[in-house]
Amino acid sequence: MATNNNASSDVMPRRKRSRTLPENIKLALLLMGVALLCQHQGWLSRWDHIIYDSTLRLWSRPTPNNIIIVAIDNNSLSELGRWPWSRLLHAELLNRISKDKPRAVAYDIIFAEPGRRNPENDVRFADAIRSSGRVALPVLMEQPRLGAPAFESLPLPLLAEQAAALGHVHFELDSDGILRRLFLREGLGNPNWPHLGIALLQIGDQLPDLVARALREPVEKPGSLIRWARAKPLLIPFAGPPGSFNEVSFSTIMRGNYPPGLFKDKYVLIGATATGLGHSLPTPVSAFSHLMSGVEIHANVLDALLNGIYITPLSKSWQLAITSLLALLPMLLFPYMTPRSNLLLTIGLMTVTVAGAIVLLITLRIWFLPTVGLVVIASSYPLWSWRRLEQAMHFLAQELDRLEDQQAALNIERSPSLKSSIEFLQHMLPVQGWSLVDQKGRIEGRHGVSPQPTSIGLSAGEWQSIGNDLWTVLNHEGQIKHLGLHWQSPRPPAPQQQAILEQLRQQFSMAGGGVANRSQEVVQARIEQVQQATARLRELRRLVDDSISNMADGVLVANALGAIILANKRAGWYLRENDDATLTGLPIVQLLEDLQPRGNDDWNELLRRSLLENAGTQVHARHHQGRQLLVQITPLSRDTQQPVGLILNFSDINRLKASEEKRNEALHFLSHDLRSPLVSTLALLDLAKKKQTVEDVHVLLIRMENHTNQTLDLADQFLQLARVESSSQLRLHELDLVALAMNAMEQVWAQARIKRIQLKSSITPKEAWIHGDGGLLERALVNLLDNAVKFSGAGSTVEIALAQHRDEWHCSVTDEGEGIAAAELPRLFDRFQRVHLKNRPEQAGAGLGLAFVQAVARVHGGRIEAESTEGKGSRFCLILPAEPDWQSSSGSPSPAPVLSPSHFGGGLRKP
Repeated sequence: MATNNNASSDVMPRRKRSRTLPENIKLALLLMGVALLCQHQGWLSRWDHIIYDSTLRLWSRPTPNNIIIVAIDNNSLSELGRWPWSRLLHAELLNRISKDKPRAVAYDIIFAEPGRRNPENDVRFADAIRSSGRVALPVLMEQPRLGAPAFESLPLPLLAEQAAALGHVHFELDSDGILRRLFLREGLGNPNWPHLGIALLQIGDQLPDLVARALREPVEKPGSLIRWARAKPLLIPFAGPPGSFNEVSFSTIMRGNYPPGLFKDKYVLIGATATGLGHSLPTPVSAFSHLMSGVEIHANVLDALLNGIYITPLSKSWQLAITSLLALLPMLLFPYMTPRSNLLLTIGLMTVTVAGAIVLLITLRIWFLPTVGLVVIASSYPLWSWRRLEQAMHFLAQELDRLEDQQAALNIERSPSLKSSIEFLQHMLPVQGWSLVDQKGRIEGRHGVSPQPTSIGLSAGEWQSIGNDLWTVLNHEGQIKHLGLHWQSPRPPAPQQQAILEQLRQQFSMAGGGVANRSQEVVQARIEQVQQATARLRELRRLVDDSISNMADGVLVANALGAIILANKRAGWYLRENDDATLTGLPIVQLLEDLQPRGNDDWNELLRRSLLENAGTQVHARHHQGRQLLVQITPLSRDTQQPVGLILNFSDINRLKASEEKRNEALHFLSHDLRSPLVSTLALLDLAKKKQTVEDVHVLLIRMENHTNQTLDLADQFLQLARVESSSQLRLHELDLVALAMNAMEQVWAQARIKRIQLKSSITPKEAWIHGDGGLLERALVNLLDNAVKFSGAGSTVEIALAQHRDEWHCSVTDEGEGIAAAELPRLFDRFQRVHLKNRPEQAGAGLGLAFVQAVARVHGGRIEAESTEGKGSRFCLILPAEPDWQSSSGSPSPAPVLSPSHFGGGLRKP
């Protein structure tokens, strides 16, 4: 037996040692797999970009003298006029540059369309290109929208035929929106077009052999003719921040204010640098703080190609090999080093990785992506430390497992103390006082009208009524005690009151008693503990269900897979308009389909953010039936802070939104529309105090009168709109719409006469009876006629027509004004909205007139419709329901009279 024991002891260490090395290899392989996955997916590319950009800012070189930029800058626009310029200017510029015999000239401007005014200028520009013989023009890839087919935007054939070369000017931004690379060859279907910088080098006979060989290398087979193909990527080695290249203004050359021979034997790039003109992009040396113009980016590419400065990304095979080595190395070395040495080794490897990437980029112009290596090195130390601590934590883990198996009792009726609980019940129940008595009859506590100890035997587990007192037995703090309450009401406790008293008894009484537990069998005691825990768990579940069901807001609880596991009645009403709707088990995405989040928010992104990033969020959403809801999404996390589900809370904010909109409208009205005329009046009063003559004061009084009338008119419009929105103030009678229309025409007659506008009546019926408020309807018609006269020119016609269509009256007002743009029509009837015409000054007003008309139409069960054509006028139609028993007596339509201002000499009266 001794021999066997010794053999076993010899085997055990060998097993431990044999398990250590495979575990290290497994961890190393795991890190290597994570590294390769991150490398392949590019998840950490943003951090690689940060290191790359920081290195480029440190790496600078002298500004080249053989490249010059002719900038279409802000000064050129202010001197030569708005863009686009005449092609004659470009021809003259090119002729002046060509006199200095440059090596090559390139335009970073797309001349894809002929000149609009003087087509002969295109011919002169083409002659200038042909005369120079060293001009390269750009080819641009354009895509109307995301996902649409791309197409090549070429120069005009007239210009392209005279150009010495064509080159593409397409840039592609990285995922973070910064330009770092380009492709030497691009094209539609095939990468046929070289970059504009290569075209310049070909014209100047300075194309490096390395670039020439790269261009001669075969590319992949032709792709789709509607897909943009690219080949030969190149990281751009920027010479410096924006403004590093020599630059001369376009207008300076046109003035001739430059030294002779400025462009001799140089590469000249012509492009836009003015704000808002051309394309400016963020680069590693400028980022988003100061963008670099496209023409300067082309200058950087040209300089890099000309001087053989190429930054080449490390090949994928070498990248994966080095990253794999960085993942394996720590795990291979950690077992043989102390924890302190492991930490120093981790820091050293991370430092060497970053430094090596920077040195490779600056010296050899090779870019190695270091971030994945840094992440796996940094992850290796805590991963290895976790494995080293695993054995030390083994015993603690066993104890934690035992504690987890023993479920503690859930005391959902928890209360601070017996005294505070009874004091609270005194506010809810007719209890005037209480007494707590021990088994020997000694009073341990009392308050108010306290009951006297009783000699009657009490039964445990219930309340007993003795006179005006209620008594029960408590097993409080391990001792048997009697609790008595003085019940003020002559009637016994109702069922609801009895339930609260029973909860008080259970709260401060231990079921079974401590002494009985000590005498019970251990297994039986454990069983009862489990039963008690299960019962309390069921009670807790009922409490949670009842609490959530009776909440004023809708609540949904979903698991990590998007399935609803809990929902209250209010959520069913908000989402399905049914309190009893069954939502449990449905996918959360399906329930959210009927809600449209505000702005650019997307449900998938909001749910992903809460579930994966453990971040709560809230968003306003609108149900397809019009309800506005505030949706709060909160991750459901356990002690580990890892989300295991989502909690969605729905709050109805319809009233809040309506109140907010009305408050904002009122504040805007008071702060601007009413305040502005009053401020002007005060200013005029101050001027009037300083005037000496009566005539000057009279002029100011007239202006003050105008401002006062304007203020009164605005206040009257606002009050009228408030009145019509309050249906309690409406006075409804049987009315003749014909008489109302004639009265409205009479009220705007003077205004029409001043502008020499004819009012034409096309009212066919003799009577048109409706049920409504005459004052509001007449005011609505006056608003429509007033707007028509206000926006119509002198000598035009404004027509009011009235006709019956089935059971509705259509009263329309048509003008011959400037019309309204289609974009203005959807918000035409909103409050405080004014129509802006292109060729006419803005009309005064608060923007309440049409809102008032729409409100009047709605309270009368009708509607208002508008149609307009720019340059031809507008038509507004007020549609109201006719009286049910009214029969048209108009007969055949009579000729429509033209009512000029002279027709209203005696005024029209309502019959």
